[in-house]
Amino acid sequence: MKKDIRMKKVLALLFALLPFVGKAQEYSLEQYLEKVERENVNIRKARNDTKQSTEDIKTARSEYLPDISANLGYRRDFNRSYMYVNDDQEGMEGFPDKFPVNFKNTLNGAVMLEQSIYNAPALANLKIARLANAYMKLSEEDETNEMIKQGTLLFYQTLYAKESLTIFEENSALAQSQYQQFCEMFANGLISEFAMKQSELYYQQTLPDIENARKTVGNLLRELRMLAGIAADEPFGIKGEITLPDTMPEANDEGFFPYGTLKMQQSLKRMGMAKQEIALSKAAFLPQISLGLGYTLDAYDDRFRFKDRNGVGYGTINLRIPIFSGGFNLSKVRKSRLAYEKSKMEHIDLRNRLEKEYQNLLTDKNVALTQINANRKMVKLADEEIQASEERLRLGLVTNLELRETRISYIQAKLQLLNAALDYRTAVVNIKNLLK
Repeated sequence: MKKDIRMKKVLALLFALLPFVGKAQEYSLEQYLEKVERENVNIRKARNDTKQSTEDIKTARSEYLPDISANLGYRRDFNRSYMYVNDDQEGMEGFPDKFPVNFKNTLNGAVMLEQSIYNAPALANLKIARLANAYMKLSEEDETNEMIKQGTLLFYQTLYAKESLTIFEENSALAQSQYQQFCEMFANGLISEFAMKQSELYYQQTLPDIENARKTVGNLLRELRMLAGIAADEPFGIKGEITLPDTMPEANDEGFFPYGTLKMQQSLKRMGMAKQEIALSKAAFLPQISLGLGYTLDAYDDRFRFKDRNGVGYGTINLRIPIFSGGFNLSKVRKSRLAYEKSKMEHIDLRNRLEKEYQNLLTDKNVALTQINANRKMVKLADEEIQASEERLRLGLVTNLELRETRISYIQAKLQLLNAALDYRTAVVNIKNLLK
């Protein structure tokens, strides 16, 4: 009896949870972009590169920090080594003619500290590492902005594709309804069989548009998954509304492209690194000075008592002066100067390209606004015409073909309005990304 009661409770719980099983989690635009920023592979790789550049600073800085090392060794001699004495004089009887000169066990150890006093290449490398780290931080931010831009555009494209699918489905439902009406009218002898077949054909022609729209929505959802690192078996969906801007086209008088943007800052950092490479190549001609401090200890014994010891502390100053490298160092200086000149030209080219892209995007935005306003009016007129044509069709004043043409104009106007709205959103997102 108790088992039956427990089983009923379990079944009741399963039936209660059943509606939630397999339900897709729907993301808003903000939630989806948070997922992209957290899970996107490219953004994670950029973060990893930034962390590596931080470690490069520590590596470069270590060249100017003390280097302390120690070593310890043990030696065991299996045979004895002797020093021999020639006995050619009288009265030296009983005096040994050889003396041992080694011990069976030997311990030796040393501790050494080396400190750079003047090392121009190490200082130049440290400056380059810091510039590279600043550049990688900008690159990480730029990569994040780029992935956010792609995610936003894909999200909008999916919303518009879903809306297009809805339009095609509504059109198909209207065509099916009209076909059913024509079947009834044909049964009552009000229209010909040709008119009925014509309406059926029109309904069949609406089905491929629906399938293509569904395929487009599915492909876009897969791209959204990949961009945000969402598993293929994880329930996923998006939610949002399509809003049309009410503003009129703006005059293209917003000035020139601002040069303090993220991409321009990256270009300046690349120039800074190229300039510092010149200093690094010149540092190869400069002397290097280092200080060394050390202590060595040697201990000897035959029985591991090590009573015989010898410890020595010492200090050294090393001066390294480069004299001739076969032209290698001079060639590096010339090459680094050429690289710096190239980075300056690339900076100018980037500025011109961004200026051109900025102006083109402003034009695209204004053109899209013009199309939105025109298509909005066209949709309204086409909707009114459809309502009037349906009434005239019932009165026999228009033909099925004429009504079909009116409905096609209405569908095309709605799709063109969606495309214009998508073009506007795309231009706005690209401008926003460009100005960061």
